[in-house]
Amino acid sequence: MKNKPTQYSTLVQLSSSHMHQFLHKICRKGDEKLHFILVHDAERSKPTNANSAHSLNSSNDKQAILLHKPLLLLEKQVPHIELISKNNKSIHLLSQNAKGYAVFMEINRRDEKSREIKEIRAQFIDVDLNKISEQFQTKEQLKARIKQLKSDPLERIQSITIKKGKQGQYLLRAHRAEEQVAQLKKTFLKKHWSQIKNAMIVETKNGYHIYWVIQNGSISKFVPIQKALASKFGSDPMITNLSRVMRIPGFYHMKNPDKPYLVRVIHSGRKQPYTQEELIQTLMLRP
Repeated sequence: MKNKPTQYSTLVQLSSSHMHQFLHKICRKGDEKLHFILVHDAERSKPTNANSAHSLNSSNDKQAILLHKPLLLLEKQVPHIELISKNNKSIHLLSQNAKGYAVFMEINRRDEKSREIKEIRAQFIDVDLNKISEQFQTKEQLKARIKQLKSDPLERIQSITIKKGKQGQYLLRAHRAEEQVAQLKKTFLKKHWSQIKNAMIVETKNGYHIYWVIQNGSISKFVPIQKALASKFGSDPMITNLSRVMRIPGFYHMKNPDKPYLVRVIHSGRKQPYTQEELIQTLMLRP
């Protein structure tokens, strides 16, 4: 008689399927070495570490842990996964996630000898519907925008922070309430579905990561296409560097440990990878 699956075993299977679906879609060669970085989710929100998880070059951050492993040797189930640190120690990945560490992976393939990016695995965007980031030259403009945000019932602003930029400008960052983010997620998918239905869509706590898997990509075309994608979809304009890392499905967003959020693949997209030229033509990009 077979044992009925427990809630925990069901969650294990779910998280493992999301991770492996993502990895085998992005990485098509089993012997490829994957490069990961763990950064404490709570620390990422601090100004000094704001960019700590954007690139593996951020390893000087004391909160960051650099890890690696070939795809072929990666354990099948998330609770069993152990990655290798720079000093050859085994690190249990799910335990670190439970301690509050976000799990990121470098998307493009790095040459192990030269350490340079040698292959474009995907073009991608980060749609963050939680934040409003704007800048203003005068205090009057800033005050008018804050008044507009607070009086707009559709925005449901939860918090607003203001900082002074190096050039004297006013930097405004507002955070929307969870209910508004949930509604904006639905609106975004409905608005852009015809253009993203063939891409792989990863749902995050605050929005989506959308990937167009690439074959035979040109290194020189990567950044211009990233900028064109961000412009077209109104996504994060900073997601452009070749060494960019992204949050991996199958693990939890842990900025609020009382409300862990499982990052997951909600749509796998088409099987055939894109060429960069096909992507430009299909989405009518202007790189």
